[in-house]
Amino acid sequence: MQLTVLGKYGPFPKAGGATSSYLLSVKNKNILLDFGAGAFSRLSSIISPKEVDIIFISHFHSDHSSDLGILTYYYQTLFAGGYGKKPTVIIPEKSGDESNIVVNCPYFEVKRVAEGSQLSVGGLSLSFYEMNHPVPCVGVRINDGEKTFSYTGDTNLSPSVEHLFKGADLVLCDGCFLPCDWAESKPHLSIEHIIDFTNKYGNKSIISHINPKYEENELQKAIQKAEGKCILAEEGECYRI
Repeated sequence: MQLTVLGKYGPFPKAGGATSSYLLSVKNKNILLDFGAGAFSRLSSIISPKEVDIIFISHFHSDHSSDLGILTYYYQTLFAGGYGKKPTVIIPEKSGDESNIVVNCPYFEVKRVAEGSQLSVGGLSLSFYEMNHPVPCVGVRINDGEKTFSYTGDTNLSPSVEHLFKGADLVLCDGCFLPCDWAESKPHLSIEHIIDFTNKYGNKSIISHINPKYEENELQKAIQKAEGKCILAEEGECYRI
């Protein structure tokens, strides 16, 4: 497995950055994990977008899905030229009208998932968990028979977060807040929560969905006690799992 960070910010990017989007390459499959602002251009610099097999949208907040509209234009052009392969697009079952951009697109094969849903695709096992966020949001756990990777999407504390950490080799996490800014009423985890889960389950984690108001030195200071088990996502970087 290899994870490439296309965009790491939320809810909006710093200048020159992009919001949540990641490319997971595993068993000759290319899986997009969310597709926020600036993601299409970043993806195109790595692979042709038509090489994407699966697009997983954790939820339909704009910082995770805004470039889907651009992607539909791209596929419209491809199909007009005779191309016919549809990517599978996985979305939360309870998504409302905001998901119509995907559901009504004739170029996508849409699958809806909920808590407990499972899919098998090309030797991969995908399991889905409902997360704690203001809109329907699901996290995903992906196993290729050897390694397990989890992605939380956006969430605050929830039993599902622990399900994603337990037994995973690497967890890509929503770490939007420094501990001083977190509260139970907020829609995201803090960096400290991710460190605690990582220490509890003995895996490694990548902290993403970075709040653009924070300075790099603040973030680096916050992860010091993780002793290298937690790292901050870097756009353009590739991580082996």
